[in-house]
Amino acid sequence: MQLTTVGREVWRGAKKAQALQETGAGNPTLQDRLQKLKQVEAFRKHKVDWPEIQALVGISRATYYRWKQRLREGGLKGLKPRSRRPRRLRGKVHWTPELLTRVEALRKQNPTWGRWPIGLTLRKQGVTISERTVGRILAHLEHWGRVESVASFLARARRGKVRRRLPRPYARRKPKGYVAPSPGDLVQVDTLTVTLGPGEIVKHFSAVDLSTRFSLAEVHTRATANLAAGFLTHLIAHAPFPVRAIQVDGGSEFMAEFEERKWNPSSVSVAAFTLGP
Repeated sequence: MQLTTVGREVWRGAKKAQALQETGAGNPTLQDRLQKLKQVEAFRKHKVDWPEIQALVGISRATYYRWKQRLREGGLKGLKPRSRRPRRLRGKVHWTPELLTRVEALRKQNPTWGRWPIGLTLRKQGVTISERTVGRILAHLEHWGRVESVASFLARARRGKVRRRLPRPYARRKPKGYVAPSPGDLVQVDTLTVTLGPGEIVKHFSAVDLSTRFSLAEVHTRATANLAAGFLTHLIAHAPFPVRAIQVDGGSEFMAEFEERKWNPSSVSVAAFTLGP
């Protein structure tokens, strides 16, 4: 039987290769960082400003000094990317089935409740629980489909509602392209409320004919009933021409006068137009 041994030089080479592998000599990230350190040092020798170095190399001054310190203290191994894993991790919390059931029941009874009202209700019932814990439980229940999210519930509720337009007895939208060539074809009326102080209100009513620019205005310091209806009656009586159409603001008091039939003189046929939909 013949025994052979590995040569001393081969052994040293193997140990050196192992040491280089442990330091990460073949790691492309380490080589890239080492190359950037050399580039920064070369630029600094030529007295290049840091903003220009950062634009050329792609690292900041703080990163350069941090990498340089790691290289000095730990060698090439110090340039390895460090783990960003937090030092302290919150352990996984396992909620009791009873707590999950109670949160699920409250959410199903009140589909729009979030973590705050549910947590408040549970604390009133003697359960010690934080709002964040309730929020995590709700997220868990929503993930597994045991409860519906508030956004999904509200969207489904909106889809089930159909808005019904109320009929307009008098006021209607002004036809497209409607013009007022003659006096009285279209008179615009408006109102303004000014609050001077506690209990002091001034109401200003105005009317303008689009054809002749005839205007009429009234100011009332006392808010009495049917002021708008009285101003419309006064306009019909004092206008030097017959009023055939009145244009009102969709949210003004005049709109209500037309819609609620508070003003409809039988002797005059007046069309009411509105700016609103």
